[in-house]
Amino acid sequence: MLKKILFLLVLGLSITSANAADVRLNINKGDKSMVSVSDYQAVKDTISKYLEAGKQGKSEIMKHAFHKDAIMYNADKGAIEGGNIQALFDYIDNNPAASDMEADITSVDIAGNIAYARVESNNWHGARFSDMFLLLKDNGEWKILTKVFYSN
Repeated sequence: MLKKILFLLVLGLSITSANAADVRLNINKGDKSMVSVSDYQAVKDTISKYLEAGKQGKSEIMKHAFHKDAIMYNADKGAIEGGNIQALFDYIDNNPAASDMEADITSVDIAGNIAYARVESNNWHGARFSDMFLLLKDNGEWKILTKVFYSN
């Protein structure tokens, strides 16, 4: 009798788990707000413009990737510093190209018309950076709204 009860209990849990998995898999069926692969690629392409501008030392490459009101901040020295994105453009244009820089987009997360991306870069003028970006999809184009970074 105990074996039958245990068998039925295991069988019931298996069916419940299978149904729960089906619910998880089907929860977004027909949801028009689901993220497309092309949006992921577009966010990565936008971030890649930032990285390419650093490698070439030309802010012109990245300028159209940023929203016109974009901002940038860091807290490397314990105090928050930053402001208008023009400071980044000036830095890129007034320093040598970081041609030896290696970087990887380590994560992208999208919800509707907003996105988050993280980049880890090594040897950007000898430093290692962790960058986090907030992006908005504006008139069909992904634009960087905020860049926050930390130098390791």
